[in-house]
Amino acid sequence: MTEPDEQEINAILYSKGTQFDEGNRLPLLLEEYKLFVDTSEKLVARRQTVNTFFLSVNALLLSAIGMTAKEVITMRIAFIGVIAISLAGILLCMAWRRLVHSYRQLNTGKFAVIHLLEQYLPAALFKAEWKALGEGKDKEKYIPFTKTEATIPIVFIVLYGIAILLSLLYFLN
Repeated sequence: MTEPDEQEINAILYSKGTQFDEGNRLPLLLEEYKLFVDTSEKLVARRQTVNTFFLSVNALLLSAIGMTAKEVITMRIAFIGVIAISLAGILLCMAWRRLVHSYRQLNTGKFAVIHLLEQYLPAALFKAEWKALGEGKDKEKYIPFTKTEATIPIVFIVLYGIAILLSLLYFLN
């Protein structure tokens, strides 16, 4: 996060100041912190659910391509079916990839705020963990899951492309 961004977020986050030792403001900050960390965990769970959904739908579509190519009586209908299902699958994968990117952005924003909140707590657990993982820059310590997540839709797009290509080759011969 750049310095101006951090300053702007700090100004929004601590609009009432950073004097937490007065009254019950520190326990309130701790409760807000817990709530925000919980939303981050829910975001990860929702992200996993979305990935499971897209994996399942793509597996179903690829199965439908196989069934269409094998079981349809006329080649022209099979060809159109394979092309239509493949194009739908490609569009679905593009949407999936965009969602993966969006979830990454949301998570990055959440952890930026969590790190700022931790400045006023006794221990900065998430910031320390991120530092221990090389802040995502050292592949020996941490490889972001997002890279794997974003690759899976590409693999499916390639499979759909192969299905289209094979269908075209078969139809033209």
